[in-house]
Amino acid sequence: MYSSGIPQPASALKRSNSNSRQSNSRMSLAARPAYNQPDIMSTAKRDPSRYSARKSYAPSSQPPPSQRRSSVMRRSSMGVAAFSQMNSFFSSAASAAVQRDPRPLKDSGYRHEIAGKVFEYVVNNGFELEMKHTLGPNSLKSPTQKDFSMVFQWLYKRLDPNYNFQKAIENEVLPILKTLRYPYASTITKSQLAAVGSMNSWPQFLGILHWMMELAVTMERFQSGEFDDAAAAEGVDIAAERIIFRYLTRCYSAWLVENDDHDEFLEEMAASFEDRQSGYKEELEMLESENEQLKKQLEEMDESADPLKKLEETRILLEGDKQKFVTYVERLELRIPKVTASNQKLKEEIEAVERELAELTAEKQSLQEAVDRQGLTPADIDRMNNDREKLSKSLSLISSKITEARIQLAERESEASSKLEALERSVSRYNSLAYQIGIIPSSSRNAEGKDFELLILPAQTPENKLLADEVGYQPAQLLNRDLRHDIKPALNRLRQEIGARIHEAQDEAIRTQELIDRIVETLADKRDEVDTLHAKVRTAVDEYQELKETMAAEGNASNAEIEKLEKELASMRLNMSNGVLALEQRMQSVTIERDQLEHACHALREKFHGEVDKMLHEVIKFKVHIQESLENYENLAEEELAGNDKLLDS
Repeated sequence: MYSSGIPQPASALKRSNSNSRQSNSRMSLAARPAYNQPDIMSTAKRDPSRYSARKSYAPSSQPPPSQRRSSVMRRSSMGVAAFSQMNSFFSSAASAAVQRDPRPLKDSGYRHEIAGKVFEYVVNNGFELEMKHTLGPNSLKSPTQKDFSMVFQWLYKRLDPNYNFQKAIENEVLPILKTLRYPYASTITKSQLAAVGSMNSWPQFLGILHWMMELAVTMERFQSGEFDDAAAAEGVDIAAERIIFRYLTRCYSAWLVENDDHDEFLEEMAASFEDRQSGYKEELEMLESENEQLKKQLEEMDESADPLKKLEETRILLEGDKQKFVTYVERLELRIPKVTASNQKLKEEIEAVERELAELTAEKQSLQEAVDRQGLTPADIDRMNNDREKLSKSLSLISSKITEARIQLAERESEASSKLEALERSVSRYNSLAYQIGIIPSSSRNAEGKDFELLILPAQTPENKLLADEVGYQPAQLLNRDLRHDIKPALNRLRQEIGARIHEAQDEAIRTQELIDRIVETLADKRDEVDTLHAKVRTAVDEYQELKETMAAEGNASNAEIEKLEKELASMRLNMSNGVLALEQRMQSVTIERDQLEHACHALREKFHGEVDKMLHEVIKFKVHIQESLENYENLAEEELAGNDKLLDS
């Protein structure tokens, strides 16, 4: 019956079950009660005076209904026995099998870690200010019964702020854990609750506090909207869900304080959806204006120049660029042999100078030895000095040439390395962008079987150098694909295809929005038809009430048997009031779930018509039965009177 997430009190479940059992019992035609079916739509706006004597949905141990409806998480003072009869917001038919806790709670390191997390959470969120209780650094390592009680109550109030602890904590822990569907609640015993701080019991209760802390943190993250991105990634309209959830929350809060008028909340929800729809309309208008501007630009381009002429001009420019590039490549090819020969010549000169330097060094050594072996005149020494000066000048000149050659060689190598790095960066950036737009690898949807990946061919050699030899490479030998004649035309075609897809998607969005507008208009028409049908149903119910009053007036004149039937009818009416209350609860859930109401409206309307026809038929049959009984009684009286007259005559 109840398919929404809003909990229903246990008393309502019991009444609905008893009504279902009574409605299934078959009675005789004369004693069958005539059920007064209430108008489903009219119950949304009820007279508050009808609920002045309504019983509370809370268990008997809770305050009377004149104060406040009980929270969904409240429990009676009967402990676990009363808890087993309640239908909690979080509970369902859980398995009675005992589950083993897989967490390493016996590990002191793990206990120290989770105790630190729990302590940090409670201290940073105002535990001491709210509970008027101070926790020390070791309060969660060797706690007292009061420490555990305070932390447990504070954590649970983070989940259910309206709950009031009315009994000893030993009697509250198990029902609360079962309500929260703690998976290992069945492993906790009352003896452990009596000695929470013992070495054998505390790891298990520390795990409970850590689990409740994680649950509270998750609820806070959910309420703050941290999971909205995940919902949006799955295609869920989280904005609409939040509007509906806010409406349900406010209606439920009003229901808890005995307020059954939710029209204000319904109007706010409708206004929120209208605001969202106006935003979509503004976006649609903006897209339509942009579309008009693009159409005007396209018309201007078509009128200003012939597309074929523009393409011809572009082709001429591309051919000119091609010719310039070919000339530039040929010039570079002519320079490569000269530069290579110049480098080779410089290397040979360096080797020759180094050999000459080695020879001069050896000659100097031999001359020094010769000077040592034989005496020299001053003229010989002067001559030798002059020769040495000449040789020093020659050596300096050769050294400067070697230095210049090395500098030129380093500059050439640095220039080649920088160009190699620039080429590798360009190729890497191209491959990255191509992967992002879906043309790499060749099996991608946009690639259409064509290989767009660029590779530096010389870099694939074992030496992994661009200039592995001294000759160099042609431009066509550097990359595996022709950029100008192969890659660029293919990318231009891909750009045109993607542009066409974008235009198609925009057209499809416009068509979808038009379809949504038509559906909204159709829903409004259907809603008007439903209101008209409900008015007809109310008229039929009023006619039925008039017939029932007429039947009651005629029944007052009948005999004792008819009085007995009236008593049975009164009893059935009393039972019917319980059925009306169950139908009102059904109406509350149906009002919240508009989609289910739209689908079930037709079947419910047919059911009401059938019930009304059936009841009218039974009333007519009952009236005919009474008339026949009265005629029989009249005939019997006439016969008795005739018999008495005969006796008197005789």
